[in-house]
Amino acid sequence: MTIGLAVFAATYLLIAVQRLPFVHLNRPAASLLGAVGMVVFGVITLPQAYAAIDLDVIVFLLGLMLIVGYLEVGKFFEWAADWVLHRARTPKRLLFGVVVGGGLLSALFVNDTVCLVVTPVLMAALAPIRVRPTPYLLGLAMGANVGSVLSVTGNPQNMLVGIWAGGLAITFGVLRWVFRNELIQPFRERPQAVPTAVDRALVLKGLLMFGAAVAGWLAGGSLPGVAIAAGAVMVLVARRDPAYAIERVDWDLLLFFGSLFVVMRGFEATGAVDWIDGRALAVVQEGHRPTAAVAASGVMVVLSNLISNVPAVLLWRNVVPHLPHAALLWRVVAM
Repeated sequence: MTIGLAVFAATYLLIAVQRLPFVHLNRPAASLLGAVGMVVFGVITLPQAYAAIDLDVIVFLLGLMLIVGYLEVGKFFEWAADWVLHRARTPKRLLFGVVVGGGLLSALFVNDTVCLVVTPVLMAALAPIRVRPTPYLLGLAMGANVGSVLSVTGNPQNMLVGIWAGGLAITFGVLRWVFRNELIQPFRERPQAVPTAVDRALVLKGLLMFGAAVAGWLAGGSLPGVAIAAGAVMVLVARRDPAYAIERVDWDLLLFFGSLFVVMRGFEATGAVDWIDGRALAVVQEGHRPTAAVAASGVMVVLSNLISNVPAVLLWRNVVPHLPHAALLWRVVAM
C-alpha cells in the first residue's frame, strides 16, 4: 500500500510541476513512468495494467482526432477564424464572435486544436491595427473551455440545453464588462485576416463524416465504435496522404490517458479510493444539492490547477458514481 501511494504521489507531483532541478519531464512522460512504476514495484500485475486501460476512451479519441486532423490539413479552422474576422466591424462584435465561435468549434472538435490553430490567425489580424489582443485571446480560451463541455459524451441533448446557452453568454458578458474601456473604442481599421487556401473538398468530407458520427451517437451507437468507424472511413474517402492527418493525432494525449488509467488502477489497489469514497460520501450526504455542487466544484478547481484537468477527472472516476446526486456532480466535474 505504501509503495503504491508513493508512486502515485510522485507521479502526480511530476505531472503538476513537470520540471525539477534533476529531471525534465512532460505530463505524458511522467504518467508513463508512474504506470511502469506501479507494475515494477508490484502494486499491480502487468495483466492488471493492460486491463486498466480503457480502450473505449482511447479509440473514441483516436477516431475524432483523425477527422480533426483532416480538417486541420484542409485549413478548416483558419477559414472559420477568417469568417468571424470578416464580420467583426466593432470590438464588441469581434469579442462576441471569438467567444461564440471558439465555443462552438470546441463543442464539436478538440478545444486544444481550436486554440492552437485560431490564435495565430487572430494575432495576425490584430497586429496591423495595433489592438491589444488580451480580451480576444481570453475570449478564445474561455469560450473554448465552456464550449468543450458540450463534447459528445453521455447525453448530448441535455448538455446543449443545460450548459451552452448560459455559459458562453456569461463568458462574453464578463469579458465585455472587464474590458469595457477598450471595447468602447472603435477599430482604426477593420481586422484583416490572412488569406487562407482552403481545401474545400477535404473540409466538406471531414464535416460530413463528423456529422455522420454525431448522427450515429444520437441514434444510440457506441461512442468509440462510431468514432473510429468515422475516422477510418475518413481516411478512405479523403484521397490525401494519410500521413498528414496521422501526424496531427495527439499521440501524447493518448499516451497520457493510457498511462493514467494504469496509475489510477494502482492507486485503487492501495485502498485509498475507498477511503476517499467514505469522506466524499460524508460531505455530500450532509448537504443539499447546491452544497454538493459547490464542494465538488471547489475541489476540481484546486486539483485542475495543481495537476491538470485530465488527472483530476480520473481521480473522481470511481468516486462520483457512488455519491448522491451523481448526475449533477458529473456535470460539475465536466465544467
